[in-house]
Amino acid sequence: MEATEDTVFQAETLRGDVQNRIMDDVVRPMPGWVKMSEREQREVINSTARIASDLVREAVKLVAHRDFPHMIVSLGKWTVKEGIKLEVSGSDSVEEITKLASNGGKQAILVFASVSGFMGSRGEPQADKDEPELPIDDEQPAHDPDTGEILDQDEGEEGDEGGNPLPDAEPLPEPPEGEEEGADDQDDGGEAEEAASAPSRRRGRSRQTVDA
Repeated sequence: MEATEDTVFQAETLRGDVQNRIMDDVVRPMPGWVKMSEREQREVINSTARIASDLVREAVKLVAHRDFPHMIVSLGKWTVKEGIKLEVSGSDSVEEITKLASNGGKQAILVFASVSGFMGSRGEPQADKDEPELPIDDEQPAHDPDTGEILDQDEGEEGDEGGNPLPDAEPLPEPPEGEEEGADDQDDGGEAEEAASAPSRRRGRSRQTVDA
C-alpha cells in the first residue's frame, strides 16, 4: 500500500478515503442527517460514492499526464522484433487528431494509468437503521412447567424452596428411667396382694359358721 506518512489517503483505497472524508466532514455533521430514513441516507451515500469515483478518475488522469500533451489510448497488438511495436486505438475527435499530428514522430511516454487500482475502500459507509436491533438476553425467565406462564423472580425462588415450609417439630422428651417399669410392677403387686387376701377372708367366715 503506497502512501506517505502525513496523509490518511492510501492508493488502493483512494476512492473510499475520499468518500469517507465527504461523509465525515460534510454529510454527517448536517442537522438533517439523523432525521433521514435509512433509504434516504443510502441515496446520499450512493451519491458520495459516485462523486468520489469521478474525483479519483479525473485526478488520476491529471496526475499521470500532468502538463504533457497526452492521448487516452487502448493497447492492441504488439510485437517484439527489432524493438517493441505497439498498436493502439483512441478517440477520433478533432482534438485527439490534432494532438497526434502535432506530436507525431516525437518521443512519448506511455503511462499505464489504470483507474481501477484506486477504486478500493477501507469500509463502505453504512446508513443508520430505522429500528435498532434489540439486545438478546441469553437467560430465559422462569416459567410454570404445567401452564407455561412466566413466573416472577420472587415466585420462582420460593418455588425452588417448596413455598413456606413448617418449622421442624422438636422431639418429645424421653421419660425418666425406671418410671414406666415401676408403674407396671406396682400394678402387678397390688393384684397379687388382693388375690392372696381373698382366700384368708373366706376361711375366716367358715370358722365363724362352725363355732356358731
